[in-house]
Amino acid sequence: MPGQHAALLRRLRRLGLDRADIALVVVTHAHVDHTGGLPWVRLAARAPIVCHRETAAALRQGQSAALQPRTRLGLALVPLLRHGPRPPCVEPDLAIDHEISLEPYGAAGFLLPTPGHTRGCLSLQVGQDAIVGDLLMRRFGRHRPAVPFFLEDRVGWQDSVRLLLSRGVERFHTTHGGCFDAESVAALLHDAAAR
Repeated sequence: MPGQHAALLRRLRRLGLDRADIALVVVTHAHVDHTGGLPWVRLAARAPIVCHRETAAALRQGQSAALQPRTRLGLALVPLLRHGPRPPCVEPDLAIDHEISLEPYGAAGFLLPTPGHTRGCLSLQVGQDAIVGDLLMRRFGRHRPAVPFFLEDRVGWQDSVRLLLSRGVERFHTTHGGCFDAESVAALLHDAAAR
């Protein structure tokens, strides 16, 4: 979120990292809790910012991507989120709409479009691990994955989860809820497709 760069710096230090270790800043999607610190990260790390092509205009204009509530709780959260802090205006260095290799940035992995939560989502895959932002979230009261409260593209979400599973992802690292194994994510996809 805007103004929380000190917390980000502390988390980096706990991992034994410094801002100079950041080679690429990946915007998983354009919601303020994922873009609020971009100006500070750009200045501190001097690393390029990459986003999905669908996200670039929102970043440039200091806007959030659409909030399409899927649940009653999502619907209740919309007014609070719309009156919260505004995202900063940031010019991305790279806007993609296809898979790219992360080798130029020092990682043996890939960055790929995974629409669903918003149309402009990206996930980062390294081996059998994927950082998926808000493509998945934690189910209340249980350590099980759930479809996010906000879902702009239901078919895109299913396709994105299916794509990651087909690429051999075994661990799905989320922003809100921790890490989920492939078996639990596949079960969620099956249940969601049956509805």
